[in-house]
Amino acid sequence: MIFGSDITKRSANEWGYISISKPRLVGNETDTLIWKYIQPDDGNKGDESVLQMILPQPVLPGESVSISMDFISKLPKFIARAGYSRDDYYAFLHWFPQLGVFEKNKNGQWEWNCHQFFRQTEFFADFANYEVKLTLPQHLVVGASGCITKTLDVTNKKQILNIKADDVIDFAWIAYPHFVEHRSDWKGVEIKLLIPPEHGAMADRYLNALKNALDFFEEKIGKYPYPSITLVDPPMHGLGSGFMEYPMLITCASFYYVPKSIRTIESLAVHEFSHQFFMAILASNEKEEAWMDEGFVNFFEDEIMDYYGGRKSSMFDIFGYNSGNMERSRSEYTSLPLKEVGPLARPGWEFDEGHYKGLVYAKTSLVLQTLKGLVGEKSFYLIMRHYYDTFKFKHPKEKDFIQSVKDIIGDTLIMNLKVDDFFVQTLHGTGYCDYLVEGIEESNNQNVVWLKRNGSLIIPVEIKVNFEDNSIHLFEWVDKIETLQISVPRNKKIKSVIIDPDHKVYLDINFNNNSFIQKTSKRPPTNYAIKSMTWLQHLLQTINFLI
Repeated sequence: MIFGSDITKRSANEWGYISISKPRLVGNETDTLIWKYIQPDDGNKGDESVLQMILPQPVLPGESVSISMDFISKLPKFIARAGYSRDDYYAFLHWFPQLGVFEKNKNGQWEWNCHQFFRQTEFFADFANYEVKLTLPQHLVVGASGCITKTLDVTNKKQILNIKADDVIDFAWIAYPHFVEHRSDWKGVEIKLLIPPEHGAMADRYLNALKNALDFFEEKIGKYPYPSITLVDPPMHGLGSGFMEYPMLITCASFYYVPKSIRTIESLAVHEFSHQFFMAILASNEKEEAWMDEGFVNFFEDEIMDYYGGRKSSMFDIFGYNSGNMERSRSEYTSLPLKEVGPLARPGWEFDEGHYKGLVYAKTSLVLQTLKGLVGEKSFYLIMRHYYDTFKFKHPKEKDFIQSVKDIIGDTLIMNLKVDDFFVQTLHGTGYCDYLVEGIEESNNQNVVWLKRNGSLIIPVEIKVNFEDNSIHLFEWVDKIETLQISVPRNKKIKSVIIDPDHKVYLDINFNNNSFIQKTSKRPPTNYAIKSMTWLQHLLQTINFLI
């Protein structure tokens, strides 16, 4: 089963394919190049997702060569992403042969980076300029990567679309006769929303979410460089094409109506738009380093939603209960059954034990949130802007981001924690951290506070001790020891002890045990009890009214 579809029961006609023929040098149309399918990753001879062509002679530095080929692309009936469904819905996504990326490998040698297709990974391609001409029936409404110029062939009841997209790593287009088109503008960027009429109530929410994201990125990172952005909300029967990102084209998903207090629609739109920066512009290799794509996007989704919707209510705020986006990311990571299941910085096809989203999406988001907490918000966004300015329209790797951090703050993050050590632990290590206050005891003429760190992830933290005379003592836990004791004079009555009082270390899997208060507050459970009783009262009143 893939996305609820049993692929073993598909007929031959429901499958899709790309058929290649006549690869040749432009100017020498009679000779076909030697070509074959190769399997550089797993040796599976049945895999035909990577095509190798042999040139008659090498292309030397400063020289160029043009290659053309014929291909036929047949869309499958929807499983996921590309496909077709009823009522003339078509999603042309990853629908043509793409050139691999010629770049230096880890040893500094130039080679082609072109992996086989693996279902749990995305695609990796180089920047190019696209000029696409589509001849289609007039009744179809089209959204595409790039800017569209349309002319009508009235005699043949056709429309001719000329589409231009520059400096993009992919080109996608979607067509459906029942789309309702909404247009808006953000500082000269054309915003186009294509949405089925039954989802029309969501239109303004989508547009506002996109404008919020555009504003946030311009303020914090850099201005969106493309002339347009198109958001496609597919009909339910085409939902397999939703939840995806392509240059200047994103696909989301909604329903007839979602209450405004539940902001999953906006969150998805912000997530997919954020891929314009971390995928389309900063075109890292998601096959090899998925965290640099999905992880960064998850972080900015959280940042943008919490900024505009509130850190405690950006995800939902209903019946007195609320949650923020960053809180959701913490929950996705902290609820993993095995925190030490594996490192997050590894190729996507190596996540054979599962937990891909909890690590690549959520843990990366917490790594970046922790980095932000340690260096401060101002320095963090200086890092991000520097990273963007240095590597936009390139293919940055892990070492490039880490160097961007060092360029702004130096080799040390905080206290004695080195930048390299932080990323080795959080990206390549499997450890977790859980700082806790074990208790306070009286010993001789002193009060002794006992602190403990569970897990092997070591990040220096601050400790705040509040006394009943309203004085405060601050301590630092910089050593690698698992337990720490703090002694204070017995005549200083301790009111509370808090580890990491500013919640800088978002990777700490349990905030609840970070503090110890001499007199336990009953307010939190009381508040939840009152909210539950109020919600139940409203529910019973509604039922009584209906009866």
